[in-house]
Amino acid sequence: MRRAAVLGKGALAAHACEVIAGLPNTVLNAVVPNADEPEWDVRLSDVVAERWPETRIVTSGDWRELEPGRCDLVFSVLYDRIIGRSLIDATRMIVNCHPGRLPQYRGARPVNWALLNGESIHGVTIHAIDAGIDSGPVFAQALFSIWPEIDEVRDVWERSMRHARLLISDTLPRLDRIAPRLQAEERAVTHYMRENHLLGERADWTRATSVDGP
Repeated sequence: MRRAAVLGKGALAAHACEVIAGLPNTVLNAVVPNADEPEWDVRLSDVVAERWPETRIVTSGDWRELEPGRCDLVFSVLYDRIIGRSLIDATRMIVNCHPGRLPQYRGARPVNWALLNGESIHGVTIHAIDAGIDSGPVFAQALFSIWPEIDEVRDVWERSMRHARLLISDTLPRLDRIAPRLQAEERAVTHYMRENHLLGERADWTRATSVDGP
């Protein structure tokens, strides 16, 4: 029986748990919710406690509480910490769902940066986790239209979540049979949290109101 763990937050991480729990010969062994679960989304810890009461919930939000090598599959969905080499090296398949188009939008707040840059296309990506920031080989990607002159961050974030939900459903059952492709490093751009002040009016959910965003 293959053991799996999910790290992250919200309805999208809960959906990943649902898909993984439904895979043949797979058990959802552990879930690591972000330590600060957002008020604007469902609480992953509550969903897991209700749906899979036998699954271990790591309430600290710290990936280091997972025993290296215990899980064959680790899936990160909007997780808010950098996963270290000890878990990466010990896990047969460790994968992330990133709400941005790779390699152009690695790192923090890809939706915000795409809108600030006036992009007409955005994307969500499922990729292998390596020692870099969103730099691992890509298993799957979905691209879709955005309209910076019309869209707010909230609009594109919600659109990203819809596409990510479908991408997770399509990709996870096929993960063992997909040959991931290397990212084009010459096109790679990484944004960091320390750059958030450069986002200006795109720092928040909308350009008119300052509220907590993704």
